[in-house]
Amino acid sequence: MKNNRIKKILILIALFLLAVMGYFLFPKQPVPEIKNFTQVNRSPKIFPDYSVIVIPFNLAPINFMVKEPGEQFLVRISAHKGKEIKLFQRNPEIGIPADAWKQMLSDNLNDSICLDIYVQQKGNWQRFKSIKNWISSDKIDPYIFYRDIVPSNSYWNQMSMHQRDLESFKETEIINNYRTDHNCVNCHTFNQNNPDQMLFHIRGKHSGTVFYNKGKLTKINLKTLKTLSAGAYCSWHPSGKIVAFAVNKIKQNYYLSGFDHKMKEVFDLASDIVLYNIEANTVYNFPQIASGDRENLPCWSPDGKYLYYTKTKKYVVDMPNEENLYSLMRVSYNLQNNTMGEPETLISGEDIKKSIAFPTISPDGRYLFFCMVDFGYFPINNKTSDLYLMDLQTMKYYKPDINSEESESYISWSANSRWFVFSSRRLDGMISKPFLCHIDSIGNLSNPFILPQEDPLFYTIDHRNFARPELMKARFKLNFEDLKGVIFSEAIDALDDPATKASSVVQPNDRTVNENGN
Repeated sequence: MKNNRIKKILILIALFLLAVMGYFLFPKQPVPEIKNFTQVNRSPKIFPDYSVIVIPFNLAPINFMVKEPGEQFLVRISAHKGKEIKLFQRNPEIGIPADAWKQMLSDNLNDSICLDIYVQQKGNWQRFKSIKNWISSDKIDPYIFYRDIVPSNSYWNQMSMHQRDLESFKETEIINNYRTDHNCVNCHTFNQNNPDQMLFHIRGKHSGTVFYNKGKLTKINLKTLKTLSAGAYCSWHPSGKIVAFAVNKIKQNYYLSGFDHKMKEVFDLASDIVLYNIEANTVYNFPQIASGDRENLPCWSPDGKYLYYTKTKKYVVDMPNEENLYSLMRVSYNLQNNTMGEPETLISGEDIKKSIAFPTISPDGRYLFFCMVDFGYFPINNKTSDLYLMDLQTMKYYKPDINSEESESYISWSANSRWFVFSSRRLDGMISKPFLCHIDSIGNLSNPFILPQEDPLFYTIDHRNFARPELMKARFKLNFEDLKGVIFSEAIDALDDPATKASSVVQPNDRTVNENGN
């Protein structure tokens, strides 16, 4: 016992001596006052590009790399109130001190923040034009949940689900499918950004839909005698009592010689939408959304009075891409009576010669984002996919300037309707990354920017897809140890409502495995 105590004391002394030696041998360089410099009449190149953006006051530092050649770098970050942050170093990778950053943002709400960058080349200093950003008092949801998957959906046996704290750089792995026999885990969906009500699907071995509902975990087999398949794309009714699911027969094609966006990669042979009552464990079919045409991608309005979705005509063999055009639809719904009105077409895919995918409505009910693509409903790999914004007060829509030449896809709103995150492949055309963007109360959009990372080199060396990013109001509290019991359990069969008819394309007693693995 005495010897252990002596060893600990000696180790502490050694560490202290090393720290003292480091201080004298490698002293911290004082920040110079650079008075002689050449003014460069342009903004500096930085990566990621955090320039002319709106920043939520609760966001982690926007660490970046100076992409200008030089031997030394000085970065000065300033605002009207508080202390200036000064970083003087030989390394172009700029890591902003978290505490000083947080203080500066909180002291300067609804005001500008300025980045001044000096670069020394061959002994001479250059000063670039200031980068000016804006600090918003609108808080962004503090967590983001996403699926980490390799850059090819043919390798779905390598994936995991993570959550990231946006106010710091802390990231937590929730599930990795190497621990669940390499099955597919997908379509994590939260009710109104609430981590206490969520679900996700398990495809293949241990298949079923896992529900986490206010502390209760269950796994349900949503394939019934009257439905095409188990549930796929889904949306929680704001009451938390109902979930709308697409049920479909999916066809997937893979190509060995590269991807052409005109190729039919993922499409439905048939598709309906059903409603699942969680408390009754019962699936309800409605002819309005299971018409024999192909309905997909349900999305509830925040008041629960409308179900928005997409729809295209019935599939026929060898149907050309140009005929797989989805329209934007909605149908009224009465929760108390469990009844639906008649569907109405908001945007006709045949009229605009384009296809609509992934509608999602701001929590305040004012705006609706959707993807518009040349054909089909799978925009992730399709370079023609762009985001469009509809004002639900006027029903007018347009293509905002936040789009790029590459694919833009999945959108998730922050709970206060002032922020959203979307997937984009604009960095390299191959990998989806999460981009944040501010929208004000009258629909003005800021420049989107990529989710900040602690390592400024992160996006140059990390090649993961951040699939289906979802903003959350709080941390998801469960981990794999909490979930493994329900994952490996036998799924409970959902019940059919005896009063509703089966889909027109479901054969009697057809409780079979569909192409999603259920």
